[in-house]
Amino acid sequence: MNEPCFDRKSTGGNLAVVEYWNHNTAFHNELVTDAKVRGGRVLDIGCGDGLLLQRLAPFAQQVVGIDPDPEAIARAQTRLSASSNVSLVNGDFLALPVPSKEERYSTVICVATLHHMELRNSLLKIRQVLAPGGRLLIIGLAANKSLLDFVISGLLVVPIRIMDRIHGGVQDPNVRIAEPKESLSEIRIVAHEMLPGAIIRRRFYYRYLFSWDKPVVDD
Repeated sequence: MNEPCFDRKSTGGNLAVVEYWNHNTAFHNELVTDAKVRGGRVLDIGCGDGLLLQRLAPFAQQVVGIDPDPEAIARAQTRLSASSNVSLVNGDFLALPVPSKEERYSTVICVATLHHMELRNSLLKIRQVLAPGGRLLIIGLAANKSLLDFVISGLLVVPIRIMDRIHGGVQDPNVRIAEPKESLSEIRIVAHEMLPGAIIRRRFYYRYLFSWDKPVVDD
């Protein structure tokens, strides 16, 4: 079976439904490929204008996106107006009630959003909403604090600029921006405490990939 492949063609004249490329959408193919293995219910925390939801919808039973920004949710509603299996929530993920066991998610995805929230509380809540046997996938940003952090970031500057040019430049929708507070080492410490077995690896575009499989026998 061919892997899903996305380009930057517009799906309509409205900016709310245009497809674009940036350092976050660069990981969409990978995330969709992983999520479609499980299907079921998928949660996108910090869904923004819904581009990832749009790409996930054909491969999931139900896709739910949550974002605290009402303007982002409005754009997502425009983008996803024809998708019958997508639900949108304008609100704070940490304030959501924990779903019943039957309504928990096979996949929880969080792209460039974790650093907007309190780390420990967020990981605890994610564990609660994820179904046993489900998978958490985070594309995150970390603060540079150690010498190694700064060296690696410095070495990536030129290669990333080259890739930006190849893709026609970085295109960012109107989204809220926050500087990451924790370094990658600090995130690893908390993750291994809260979600034993979590795997966190540096990735391109100044990002990291955080994955965790919830045990089949769990709370």
